[in-house]
Amino acid sequence: MTEFVKTINKYVILLIVSSLFGVPWLYFRLLIFEDFRSDSIVSYIPTILDYSIRLVTIVLLIIDFKRYNLKNVVLSCIGALFFPLLGIVVFVIILLGQEKNKASA
Repeated sequence: MTEFVKTINKYVILLIVSSLFGVPWLYFRLLIFEDFRSDSIVSYIPTILDYSIRLVTIVLLIIDFKRYNLKNVVLSCIGALFFPLLGIVVFVIILLGQEKNKASA
């Protein structure tokens, strides 16, 4: 079970970082940068970070699917592309199903 928790921890950290640069960034940037244009790079940081986290999540999912010899990697990666939590949940469900099958066999 500890290996399962170690596997999931990296995804939890990614989701926490992703949520920190969502709505809190809107208020935080007003405190740091009092006068900025709406078309500056500061306003694009949440978008850039969100797409970066989605790509990192997809790469980590591919690595973990290969490590545990799981199938349906495409399903999980497409889910992670649109909503990262969905891809992670699909991965966890498939991983728990495989561990349950190993335990019963």
